[in-house]
Amino acid sequence: MALDLYKKDEFKKSKKNKKSYDEVIKDIVTDDFPLNPLELVGELSFDDPATLAETDKLPRSDVQEFYRDASIFITGGTGFMGKMLIEKLSRSCPHLKHIYLLIRNKKGKDVNERIDAIFEDRLFMRLKHERPKFYHKISAIAGDVSLPGLGISPRDRQELAKNVNIVFHAAATIRFDEHIRTAININVLGTREIINLAKEMTNLKSCMYVSTAFANCVHSKIEEKFYGAPYNYNGVISLVTSANDDKKLEDITPSLTAGWPNTYTFTKALAEDLAKHESVGLPFGIFRPSVVISTYNEPVRGWIDNVYGPIGMIVGVGAGVLHTHHCDVTKVVDLVPVDLVVNALICSAYKVSNTTQKIESEPPIFNYVSSKQNPISLEKFFEVIKKYGLPNWPTINAVWYYSFMPTNNPYLYSLLFLLFHTIPGYFLDFLCQITGRKPILTNIYRKMKKANAALSFFANNQWEFNDNNTGTLWKNMSESDKKIFFFDIKEMSWDYYARACAIGLRLYLVKDDIHTLKNARIKWEKLRKAHLLLKTITAIIFLRICWFIVEMCFN
Repeated sequence: MALDLYKKDEFKKSKKNKKSYDEVIKDIVTDDFPLNPLELVGELSFDDPATLAETDKLPRSDVQEFYRDASIFITGGTGFMGKMLIEKLSRSCPHLKHIYLLIRNKKGKDVNERIDAIFEDRLFMRLKHERPKFYHKISAIAGDVSLPGLGISPRDRQELAKNVNIVFHAAATIRFDEHIRTAININVLGTREIINLAKEMTNLKSCMYVSTAFANCVHSKIEEKFYGAPYNYNGVISLVTSANDDKKLEDITPSLTAGWPNTYTFTKALAEDLAKHESVGLPFGIFRPSVVISTYNEPVRGWIDNVYGPIGMIVGVGAGVLHTHHCDVTKVVDLVPVDLVVNALICSAYKVSNTTQKIESEPPIFNYVSSKQNPISLEKFFEVIKKYGLPNWPTINAVWYYSFMPTNNPYLYSLLFLLFHTIPGYFLDFLCQITGRKPILTNIYRKMKKANAALSFFANNQWEFNDNNTGTLWKNMSESDKKIFFFDIKEMSWDYYARACAIGLRLYLVKDDIHTLKNARIKWEKLRKAHLLLKTITAIIFLRICWFIVEMCFN
Protein backbone atom coordinates (compact mmCIF):
# COMPACT_ATOMS: atom_id res chain seq x y z
CA MET A 1 0.00 0.00 0.00
CA ALA A 2 1.49 3.31 -1.07
CA LEU A 3 1.85 6.22 1.31
CA ASP A 4 0.76 8.89 -1.20
CA LEU A 5 -2.28 10.06 0.76
CA TYR A 6 -0.36 10.17 4.02
CA LYS A 7 2.41 12.25 2.45
CA LYS A 8 -0.10 14.59 0.85
CA ASP A 9 -1.81 15.19 4.19
CA GLU A 10 1.51 15.84 5.90
CA PHE A 11 2.51 18.19 3.11
CA LYS A 12 -0.68 20.22 3.38
CA LYS A 13 -0.12 20.70 7.12
CA SER A 14 3.15 22.53 6.52
CA LYS A 15 2.72 26.31 6.59
CA LYS A 16 5.84 26.68 4.45
CA ASN A 17 4.18 25.06 1.44
CA LYS A 18 1.86 27.26 -0.58
CA LYS A 19 1.87 24.74 -3.43
CA SER A 20 0.14 21.39 -3.29
CA TYR A 21 2.05 18.12 -3.03
CA ASP A 22 1.30 17.27 -6.69
CA GLU A 23 2.46 20.72 -7.86
CA VAL A 24 5.76 20.38 -5.99
CA ILE A 25 6.36 16.90 -7.39
CA LYS A 26 5.66 18.25 -10.88
CA ASP A 27 8.28 20.96 -10.32
CA ILE A 28 11.04 18.60 -9.15
CA VAL A 29 10.40 15.47 -11.25
CA THR A 30 11.32 16.62 -14.76
CA ASP A 31 12.98 15.28 -17.90
CA ASP A 32 16.35 16.42 -16.53
CA PHE A 33 15.62 15.03 -13.04
CA PRO A 34 13.26 12.06 -13.53
CA LEU A 35 13.47 10.57 -10.01
CA ASN A 36 10.86 11.19 -7.34
CA PRO A 37 12.94 11.68 -4.14
CA LEU A 38 10.29 10.20 -1.84
CA GLU A 39 10.00 7.14 -4.04
CA LEU A 40 13.78 6.79 -4.11
CA VAL A 41 14.12 6.71 -0.32
CA GLY A 42 11.12 4.38 -0.01
CA GLU A 43 8.60 6.64 1.69
CA LEU A 44 5.94 5.80 -0.94
CA SER A 45 6.13 2.03 -0.58
CA PHE A 46 5.18 1.17 2.98
CA ASP A 47 3.29 -2.09 3.52
CA ASP A 48 -0.39 -2.32 4.35
CA PRO A 49 -0.89 -2.91 8.11
CA ALA A 50 -3.89 -5.17 7.54
CA THR A 51 -1.88 -7.39 5.19
CA LEU A 52 0.96 -7.55 7.73
CA ALA A 53 -1.49 -8.56 10.45
CA GLU A 54 -2.50 -11.56 8.33
CA THR A 55 1.12 -12.40 7.59
CA ASP A 56 1.95 -12.38 11.30
CA LYS A 57 -0.35 -15.38 11.76
CA LEU A 58 1.96 -17.52 9.62
CA PRO A 59 4.97 -19.45 11.05
CA ARG A 60 7.83 -17.10 11.89
CA SER A 61 11.57 -17.39 11.21
CA ASP A 62 14.08 -18.77 13.73
CA VAL A 63 15.28 -15.32 14.81
CA GLN A 64 11.75 -13.96 15.06
CA GLU A 65 10.77 -16.92 17.22
CA PHE A 66 13.74 -16.20 19.48
CA TYR A 67 12.28 -12.75 20.15
CA ARG A 68 8.70 -14.00 20.60
CA ASP A 69 7.36 -13.00 24.05
CA ALA A 70 10.80 -11.61 24.95
CA SER A 71 11.33 -8.52 27.08
CA ILE A 72 14.30 -6.47 25.94
CA PHE A 73 16.39 -3.89 27.79
CA ILE A 74 18.23 -1.33 25.65
CA THR A 75 20.74 1.33 26.69
CA GLY A 76 21.64 4.04 24.20
CA GLY A 77 18.15 3.99 22.73
CA THR A 78 18.19 7.74 22.05
CA GLY A 79 21.34 7.41 19.91
CA PHE A 80 21.84 6.67 16.23
CA MET A 81 22.11 2.89 16.46
CA GLY A 82 19.70 2.70 19.39
CA LYS A 83 16.83 4.28 17.47
CA MET A 84 17.45 1.97 14.53
CA LEU A 85 17.48 -1.05 16.87
CA ILE A 86 14.14 -0.04 18.43
CA GLU A 87 12.59 0.46 14.99
CA LYS A 88 13.79 -2.84 13.55
CA LEU A 89 12.82 -4.94 16.56
CA SER A 90 9.36 -3.34 16.77
CA ARG A 91 8.69 -3.77 13.04
CA SER A 92 10.25 -7.16 12.27
CA CYS A 93 9.66 -8.93 15.61
CA PRO A 94 5.99 -8.04 16.20
CA HIS A 95 5.51 -10.80 18.79
CA LEU A 96 8.10 -9.50 21.26
CA LYS A 97 6.62 -8.73 24.63
CA HIS A 98 8.20 -5.45 25.72
CA ILE A 99 11.11 -3.06 25.19
CA TYR A 100 12.55 -1.16 28.17
CA LEU A 101 14.68 1.89 27.33
CA LEU A 102 17.16 3.33 29.82
CA ILE A 103 16.80 7.10 29.42
CA ARG A 104 18.13 9.92 31.54
CA ASN A 105 16.40 13.21 32.25
CA LYS A 106 17.98 15.88 30.07
CA LYS A 107 17.59 19.60 29.38
CA GLY A 108 14.50 19.96 31.52
CA LYS A 109 12.73 17.00 29.88
CA ASP A 110 11.74 13.91 31.83
CA VAL A 111 12.14 10.43 30.39
CA ASN A 112 8.57 10.26 29.06
CA GLU A 113 9.00 13.52 27.14
CA ARG A 114 12.29 12.24 25.74
CA ILE A 115 10.79 8.95 24.62
CA ASP A 116 8.03 10.88 22.86
CA ALA A 117 10.70 12.97 21.12
CA ILE A 118 12.44 9.82 19.86
CA PHE A 119 9.39 8.76 17.89
CA GLU A 120 9.02 12.15 16.22
CA ASP A 121 12.00 11.20 14.06
CA ARG A 122 11.14 10.53 10.42
CA LEU A 123 12.87 7.16 10.84
CA PHE A 124 9.70 5.85 12.51
CA MET A 125 7.26 6.82 9.73
CA ARG A 126 7.19 3.30 8.33
CA LEU A 127 6.78 1.70 11.75
CA LYS A 128 3.90 4.04 12.63
CA HIS A 129 2.16 3.15 9.37
CA GLU A 130 2.77 -0.61 9.36
CA ARG A 131 2.62 -1.28 13.13
CA PRO A 132 0.41 1.50 14.53
CA LYS A 133 0.06 -0.24 17.92
CA PHE A 134 3.81 -0.63 18.55
CA TYR A 135 4.02 2.19 21.08
CA HIS A 136 2.31 0.38 23.97
CA LYS A 137 5.13 -2.20 24.02
CA ILE A 138 7.80 0.41 24.82
CA SER A 139 8.45 2.12 28.12
CA ALA A 140 11.18 4.28 29.62
CA ILE A 141 13.28 3.47 32.67
CA ALA A 142 14.75 6.57 34.31
CA GLY A 143 18.48 6.14 34.80
CA ASP A 144 22.01 6.97 33.68
CA VAL A 145 24.81 4.54 32.74
CA SER A 146 27.39 6.85 34.35
CA LEU A 147 25.80 6.50 37.81
CA PRO A 148 26.23 3.73 40.40
CA GLY A 149 23.53 1.11 39.88
CA LEU A 150 22.71 2.87 36.58
CA GLY A 151 20.74 5.39 38.66
CA ILE A 152 17.74 3.05 38.50
CA SER A 153 15.18 2.98 41.31
CA PRO A 154 14.91 -0.27 43.34
CA ARG A 155 11.42 -0.86 41.97
CA ASP A 156 12.52 -0.52 38.33
CA ARG A 157 15.59 -2.66 38.96
CA GLN A 158 13.41 -5.40 40.40
CA GLU A 159 11.09 -5.23 37.38
CA LEU A 160 14.02 -5.51 34.95
CA ALA A 161 15.60 -8.39 36.88
CA LYS A 162 12.32 -10.30 36.85
CA ASN A 163 11.18 -9.68 33.27
CA VAL A 164 14.12 -8.99 30.92
CA ASN A 165 15.37 -11.79 28.65
CA ILE A 166 17.68 -9.90 26.26
CA VAL A 167 20.00 -6.95 26.88
CA PHE A 168 21.56 -4.62 24.31
CA HIS A 169 24.11 -2.30 25.89
CA ALA A 170 24.81 0.37 23.27
CA ALA A 171 25.13 3.48 25.45
CA ALA A 172 28.50 5.21 25.22
CA THR A 173 30.12 8.59 24.89
CA ILE A 174 31.58 8.66 21.41
CA ARG A 175 33.26 12.05 21.69
CA PHE A 176 36.92 11.57 20.84
CA ASP A 177 38.01 14.42 23.12
CA GLU A 178 35.82 13.45 26.07
CA HIS A 179 37.33 14.06 29.51
CA ILE A 180 38.85 10.83 30.81
CA ARG A 181 36.66 10.84 33.94
CA THR A 182 33.45 11.08 31.92
CA ALA A 183 34.65 8.47 29.43
CA ILE A 184 35.56 6.04 32.23
CA ASN A 185 32.24 6.58 34.04
CA ILE A 186 30.14 5.96 30.92
CA ASN A 187 32.13 3.52 28.79
CA VAL A 188 33.80 1.40 31.47
CA LEU A 189 31.87 1.68 34.74
CA GLY A 190 28.59 1.77 32.79
CA THR A 191 29.49 -1.59 31.23
CA ARG A 192 30.25 -3.04 34.68
CA GLU A 193 26.87 -1.85 35.97
CA ILE A 194 25.10 -3.49 33.01
CA ILE A 195 26.88 -6.79 33.69
CA ASN A 196 25.96 -6.59 37.38
CA LEU A 197 22.32 -6.00 36.47
CA ALA A 198 22.40 -8.85 33.95
CA LYS A 199 23.58 -11.21 36.70
CA GLU A 200 20.37 -10.40 38.61
CA MET A 201 18.12 -11.25 35.64
CA THR A 202 16.54 -14.62 36.34
CA ASN A 203 15.42 -15.31 32.75
CA LEU A 204 18.33 -13.85 30.78
CA LYS A 205 18.88 -15.46 27.37
CA SER A 206 21.41 -13.07 25.81
CA CYS A 207 23.39 -9.95 26.71
CA MET A 208 25.19 -8.03 23.94
CA TYR A 209 27.75 -5.29 24.48
CA VAL A 210 28.21 -2.92 21.52
CA SER A 211 31.88 -2.02 21.34
CA THR A 212 33.75 -0.70 18.27
CA ALA A 213 36.00 -2.30 15.68
CA PHE A 214 38.57 0.35 16.59
CA ALA A 215 38.79 -0.47 20.30
CA ASN A 216 42.11 -2.15 19.51
CA CYS A 217 43.23 0.27 16.78
CA VAL A 218 46.82 0.18 18.04
CA HIS A 219 47.05 -3.15 16.19
CA SER A 220 47.17 -3.14 12.39
CA LYS A 221 45.40 -6.52 12.23
CA ILE A 222 42.26 -6.89 14.31
CA GLU A 223 40.73 -10.34 14.78
CA GLU A 224 37.61 -11.46 16.62
CA LYS A 225 39.47 -11.99 19.86
CA PHE A 226 40.47 -10.14 23.01
CA TYR A 227 43.68 -8.13 23.07
CA GLY A 228 45.80 -7.15 26.00
CA ALA A 229 44.35 -4.08 27.71
CA PRO A 230 46.57 -0.97 27.89
CA TYR A 231 46.44 -1.16 31.70
CA ASN A 232 44.61 -3.16 34.33
CA TYR A 233 41.09 -1.74 34.17
CA ASN A 234 40.68 -1.77 37.94
CA GLY A 235 43.84 0.29 38.31
CA VAL A 236 42.67 2.92 35.81
CA ILE A 237 39.22 3.06 37.43
CA SER A 238 40.80 3.54 40.84
CA LEU A 239 43.14 6.25 39.55
CA VAL A 240 40.39 8.23 37.83
CA THR A 241 37.70 7.91 40.49
CA SER A 242 40.04 8.80 43.35
CA ALA A 243 41.46 11.90 41.63
CA ASN A 244 39.85 15.15 42.75
CA ASP A 245 41.46 17.51 40.24
CA ASP A 246 39.97 17.31 36.73
CA LYS A 247 42.73 19.54 35.36
CA LYS A 248 45.47 17.20 36.58
CA LEU A 249 43.58 14.24 35.14
CA GLU A 250 43.39 16.06 31.83
CA ASP A 251 47.12 16.76 31.94
CA ILE A 252 48.06 13.11 32.48
CA THR A 253 45.57 11.77 29.92
CA PRO A 254 48.02 11.82 26.95
CA SER A 255 50.50 9.64 28.86
CA LEU A 256 47.73 7.42 30.20
CA THR A 257 46.27 6.78 26.74
CA ALA A 258 49.67 6.51 25.03
CA GLY A 259 49.24 4.54 21.80
CA TRP A 260 45.48 5.06 21.69
CA PRO A 261 44.44 8.12 19.66
CA ASN A 262 41.71 9.30 22.04
CA THR A 263 39.82 8.56 25.25
CA TYR A 264 36.99 6.90 23.31
CA THR A 265 39.01 3.99 21.89
CA PHE A 266 41.08 3.77 25.10
CA THR A 267 38.04 3.34 27.34
CA LYS A 268 36.40 0.94 24.87
CA ALA A 269 39.51 -1.26 25.10
CA LEU A 270 39.27 -1.17 28.91
CA ALA A 271 35.56 -1.99 28.76
CA GLU A 272 36.20 -5.05 26.59
CA ASP A 273 38.78 -6.30 29.08
CA LEU A 274 36.34 -5.72 31.94
CA ALA A 275 33.62 -7.61 30.05
CA LYS A 276 35.99 -10.52 29.42
CA HIS A 277 36.66 -11.00 33.13
CA GLU A 278 33.35 -9.99 34.73
CA SER A 279 30.76 -11.55 32.38
CA VAL A 280 31.72 -15.14 33.25
CA GLY A 281 28.58 -17.21 33.70
CA LEU A 282 26.44 -15.00 31.47
CA PRO A 283 25.25 -15.62 27.89
CA PHE A 284 27.35 -12.66 26.84
CA GLY A 285 28.70 -11.44 23.49
CA ILE A 286 30.62 -8.47 22.12
CA PHE A 287 29.63 -6.80 18.86
CA ARG A 288 32.16 -4.54 17.11
CA PRO A 289 30.90 -2.41 14.20
CA SER A 290 33.30 -0.15 12.29
CA VAL A 291 32.24 3.33 11.05
CA VAL A 292 28.43 3.29 11.02
CA ILE A 293 26.82 5.30 8.20
CA SER A 294 23.31 5.99 6.89
CA THR A 295 20.77 3.28 6.08
CA TYR A 296 21.16 1.03 3.07
CA ASN A 297 17.60 -0.09 2.55
CA GLU A 298 15.28 0.10 5.55
CA PRO A 299 13.06 1.43 6.95
CA VAL A 300 13.92 4.20 4.50
CA ARG A 301 17.08 4.67 2.45
CA GLY A 302 19.68 7.22 3.44
CA TRP A 303 18.48 7.97 6.98
CA ILE A 304 21.04 9.31 9.46
CA ASP A 305 20.95 11.72 12.40
CA ASN A 306 24.59 12.71 12.92
CA VAL A 307 27.58 14.17 11.07
CA TYR A 308 30.32 11.87 12.34
CA GLY A 309 32.99 10.50 10.02
CA PRO A 310 32.80 10.59 6.21
CA ILE A 311 29.11 11.49 6.25
CA GLY A 312 29.94 14.77 7.96
CA MET A 313 32.51 15.46 5.26
CA ILE A 314 29.91 14.82 2.55
CA VAL A 315 27.49 17.25 4.19
CA GLY A 316 30.19 19.93 4.46
CA VAL A 317 31.32 19.46 0.87
CA GLY A 318 27.76 19.38 -0.47
CA ALA A 319 26.93 22.61 1.35
CA GLY A 320 30.01 24.30 -0.10
CA VAL A 321 31.50 24.82 3.37
CA LEU A 322 34.24 22.17 3.36
CA HIS A 323 36.92 22.46 0.66
CA THR A 324 39.86 20.51 2.05
CA HIS A 325 40.53 17.75 4.57
CA HIS A 326 43.58 16.03 5.98
CA CYS A 327 43.08 12.43 4.83
CA ASP A 328 44.54 9.79 2.56
CA VAL A 329 41.75 9.15 0.06
CA THR A 330 43.56 6.13 -1.39
CA LYS A 331 43.14 4.21 1.88
CA VAL A 332 40.29 1.73 2.23
CA VAL A 333 37.73 3.16 4.63
CA ASP A 334 35.67 0.72 6.68
CA LEU A 335 32.01 1.81 6.48
CA VAL A 336 28.88 -0.17 7.42
CA PRO A 337 25.24 0.98 6.94
CA VAL A 338 23.33 1.21 10.21
CA ASP A 339 20.40 -1.02 9.17
CA LEU A 340 22.79 -3.85 8.27
CA VAL A 341 24.67 -3.27 11.54
CA VAL A 342 21.47 -3.58 13.59
CA ASN A 343 20.38 -6.71 11.70
CA ALA A 344 23.74 -8.32 12.48
CA LEU A 345 23.47 -7.27 16.14
CA ILE A 346 19.97 -8.75 16.47
CA CYS A 347 21.16 -12.03 14.96
CA SER A 348 24.32 -12.05 17.13
CA ALA A 349 22.14 -11.99 20.23
CA TYR A 350 20.25 -14.98 18.87
CA LYS A 351 23.53 -16.79 18.17
CA VAL A 352 24.92 -16.12 21.67
CA SER A 353 21.78 -17.57 23.27
CA ASN A 354 21.54 -20.46 20.83
CA THR A 355 25.16 -21.51 21.34
CA THR A 356 25.12 -21.83 25.11
CA GLN A 357 23.17 -20.57 28.06
CA LYS A 358 26.24 -20.30 30.25
CA ILE A 359 29.52 -19.08 28.82
CA GLU A 360 32.37 -20.20 31.05
CA SER A 361 35.12 -19.22 28.62
CA GLU A 362 35.67 -15.93 26.81
CA PRO A 363 32.58 -14.26 25.30
CA PRO A 364 32.26 -14.56 21.50
CA ILE A 365 33.18 -11.47 19.48
CA PHE A 366 31.58 -10.39 16.21
CA ASN A 367 33.48 -7.88 14.06
CA TYR A 368 31.06 -6.21 11.65
CA VAL A 369 33.23 -4.61 8.97
CA SER A 370 33.27 -4.06 5.21
CA SER A 371 36.95 -3.73 4.25
CA LYS A 372 37.62 -7.47 4.08
CA GLN A 373 34.75 -8.54 1.82
CA ASN A 374 33.52 -5.33 0.17
CA PRO A 375 36.31 -2.72 0.34
CA ILE A 376 35.95 0.84 -0.90
CA SER A 377 38.48 3.67 -0.75
CA LEU A 378 37.56 7.08 0.58
CA GLU A 379 38.20 8.49 -2.91
CA LYS A 380 35.81 6.02 -4.54
CA PHE A 381 33.22 6.62 -1.82
CA PHE A 382 33.24 10.38 -2.43
CA GLU A 383 33.17 9.81 -6.18
CA VAL A 384 30.10 7.57 -6.16
CA ILE A 385 28.21 9.84 -3.74
CA LYS A 386 28.96 12.87 -5.91
CA LYS A 387 27.83 11.00 -9.04
CA TYR A 388 24.34 10.38 -7.70
CA GLY A 389 24.06 13.30 -5.31
CA LEU A 390 24.95 16.38 -7.33
CA PRO A 391 23.36 18.15 -9.07
CA ASN A 392 20.28 15.98 -8.39
CA TRP A 393 19.78 16.79 -4.72
CA PRO A 394 21.55 20.07 -3.76
CA THR A 395 20.51 21.78 -0.55
CA ILE A 396 18.96 25.22 -0.53
CA ASN A 397 21.40 26.05 2.28
CA ALA A 398 24.48 25.64 0.07
CA VAL A 399 26.87 28.60 0.30
CA TRP A 400 29.17 27.59 -2.55
CA TYR A 401 29.60 25.06 -5.35
CA TYR A 402 31.30 21.67 -4.93
CA SER A 403 35.04 22.19 -4.57
CA PHE A 404 37.08 19.66 -2.58
CA MET A 405 40.85 19.10 -2.46
CA PRO A 406 41.79 16.54 0.24
CA THR A 407 45.45 15.79 0.96
CA ASN A 408 47.46 13.56 3.28
CA ASN A 409 50.32 16.05 3.40
CA PRO A 410 49.98 17.99 6.68
CA TYR A 411 51.87 21.03 5.35
CA LEU A 412 49.82 21.27 2.18
CA TYR A 413 46.68 20.78 4.23
CA SER A 414 47.60 23.74 6.45
CA LEU A 415 48.16 25.90 3.37
CA LEU A 416 44.90 24.83 1.72
CA PHE A 417 42.99 25.36 4.97
CA LEU A 418 44.38 28.88 5.16
CA LEU A 419 43.46 29.68 1.53
CA PHE A 420 40.08 27.90 1.35
CA HIS A 421 38.77 28.29 4.88
CA THR A 422 40.53 30.77 7.16
CA ILE A 423 40.89 33.74 4.77
CA PRO A 424 37.42 33.39 3.14
CA GLY A 425 35.89 32.81 6.58
CA TYR A 426 37.27 36.02 8.05
CA PHE A 427 36.42 37.96 4.87
CA LEU A 428 32.81 36.77 4.66
CA ASP A 429 32.26 37.21 8.40
CA PHE A 430 33.54 40.78 8.03
CA LEU A 431 30.94 41.37 5.31
CA CYS A 432 28.27 39.89 7.59
CA GLN A 433 29.24 42.26 10.39
CA ILE A 434 29.08 45.41 8.27
CA THR A 435 25.72 44.33 6.81
CA GLY A 436 24.22 43.57 10.21
CA ARG A 437 24.17 39.78 9.90
CA LYS A 438 25.60 37.25 12.35
CA PRO A 439 29.11 36.03 11.43
CA ILE A 440 29.35 32.23 11.65
CA LEU A 441 31.97 30.91 9.20
CA THR A 442 35.03 31.60 11.35
CA ASN A 443 33.53 29.64 14.21
CA ILE A 444 32.49 26.79 11.86
CA TYR A 445 36.00 26.50 10.42
CA ARG A 446 37.52 26.53 13.90
CA LYS A 447 35.34 23.56 14.85
CA MET A 448 36.12 21.84 11.56
CA LYS A 449 39.84 22.09 12.17
CA LYS A 450 39.42 20.61 15.63
CA ALA A 451 37.31 17.76 14.25
CA ASN A 452 39.86 17.15 11.50
CA ALA A 453 42.62 16.78 14.06
CA ALA A 454 40.52 14.25 15.99
CA LEU A 455 39.81 12.19 12.85
CA SER A 456 43.28 12.44 11.35
CA PHE A 457 44.47 9.14 12.88
CA PHE A 458 41.62 7.21 11.28
CA ALA A 459 41.59 9.13 7.99
CA ASN A 460 45.26 8.38 7.28
CA ASN A 461 45.52 4.75 8.43
CA GLN A 462 44.11 1.41 7.36
CA TRP A 463 43.40 -1.82 9.26
CA GLU A 464 43.07 -5.47 8.35
CA PHE A 465 39.99 -6.94 10.02
CA ASN A 466 38.91 -10.55 10.49
CA ASP A 467 35.16 -11.27 10.49
CA ASN A 468 34.96 -15.07 10.46
CA ASN A 469 32.43 -15.27 13.33
CA THR A 470 30.11 -12.83 11.58
CA GLY A 471 30.55 -14.67 8.29
CA THR A 472 29.70 -18.00 9.92
CA LEU A 473 26.67 -16.41 11.58
CA TRP A 474 25.35 -15.31 8.18
CA LYS A 475 26.13 -18.64 6.52
CA ASN A 476 24.18 -20.64 9.11
CA MET A 477 21.05 -18.49 9.05
CA SER A 478 17.84 -19.71 7.43
CA GLU A 479 16.78 -18.24 4.09
CA SER A 480 13.80 -16.48 5.68
CA ASP A 481 16.03 -14.86 8.30
CA LYS A 482 18.52 -13.80 5.62
CA LYS A 483 15.69 -11.97 3.89
CA ILE A 484 14.25 -10.33 7.01
CA PHE A 485 17.59 -9.53 8.70
CA PHE A 486 19.90 -8.98 5.74
CA PHE A 487 23.47 -8.09 6.73
CA ASP A 488 25.69 -9.82 4.15
CA ILE A 489 28.23 -7.04 3.60
CA LYS A 490 29.72 -8.89 0.63
CA GLU A 491 26.45 -8.62 -1.31
CA MET A 492 25.87 -4.99 -0.38
CA SER A 493 26.19 -2.63 -3.38
CA TRP A 494 27.97 0.68 -2.85
CA ASP A 495 26.37 1.92 -6.05
CA TYR A 496 22.89 1.16 -4.70
CA TYR A 497 23.78 2.81 -1.38
CA ALA A 498 25.03 5.97 -3.10
CA ARG A 499 21.86 6.47 -5.14
CA ALA A 500 19.88 7.45 -2.05
CA CYS A 501 22.63 8.72 0.24
CA ALA A 502 22.58 12.40 -0.76
CA ILE A 503 18.81 12.78 -0.83
CA GLY A 504 18.68 10.98 2.52
CA LEU A 505 21.13 13.46 4.02
CA ARG A 506 19.05 16.30 2.62
CA LEU A 507 15.74 15.00 4.00
CA TYR A 508 16.72 13.43 7.30
CA LEU A 509 19.86 15.22 8.48
CA VAL A 510 19.78 18.72 6.98
CA LYS A 511 15.96 18.76 7.29
CA ASP A 512 15.68 20.35 3.85
CA ASP A 513 12.35 19.08 2.52
CA ILE A 514 11.47 18.45 -1.12
CA HIS A 515 9.54 21.68 -1.69
CA THR A 516 12.86 23.62 -1.85
CA LEU A 517 14.43 21.36 -4.50
CA LYS A 518 13.47 23.43 -7.52
CA ASN A 519 14.98 26.63 -6.08
CA ALA A 520 17.97 24.70 -4.75
CA ARG A 521 18.79 23.45 -8.26
CA ILE A 522 18.52 26.97 -9.64
CA LYS A 523 20.79 28.25 -6.88
CA TRP A 524 23.24 25.38 -7.50
CA GLU A 525 23.57 26.36 -11.16
CA LYS A 526 24.25 29.98 -10.18
CA LEU A 527 26.89 28.82 -7.70
CA ARG A 528 28.48 26.69 -10.43
CA LYS A 529 28.80 29.71 -12.70
CA ALA A 530 30.15 31.85 -9.87
CA HIS A 531 32.70 29.12 -9.08
CA LEU A 532 33.86 28.98 -12.69
CA LEU A 533 34.13 32.78 -12.77
CA LEU A 534 36.17 32.80 -9.57
CA LYS A 535 38.50 30.11 -10.92
CA THR A 536 38.97 32.10 -14.14
CA ILE A 537 39.72 35.32 -12.29
CA THR A 538 42.10 33.50 -9.95
CA ALA A 539 43.90 31.89 -12.90
CA ILE A 540 44.29 35.28 -14.64
CA ILE A 541 45.67 36.88 -11.49
CA PHE A 542 48.08 33.98 -10.99
CA LEU A 543 49.31 34.21 -14.58
CA ARG A 544 49.76 37.99 -14.28
CA ILE A 545 51.83 37.48 -11.12
CA CYS A 546 53.95 34.84 -12.88
CA TRP A 547 54.45 37.15 -15.89
CA PHE A 548 55.44 39.99 -13.59
CA ILE A 549 58.02 37.77 -11.86
CA VAL A 550 59.44 36.64 -15.21
CA GLU A 551 59.75 40.25 -16.39
CA MET A 552 61.49 41.21 -13.18
CA CYS A 553 63.97 38.36 -13.63
CA PHE A 554 64.82 39.33 -17.22
CA ASN A 555 65.12 43.00 -16.39
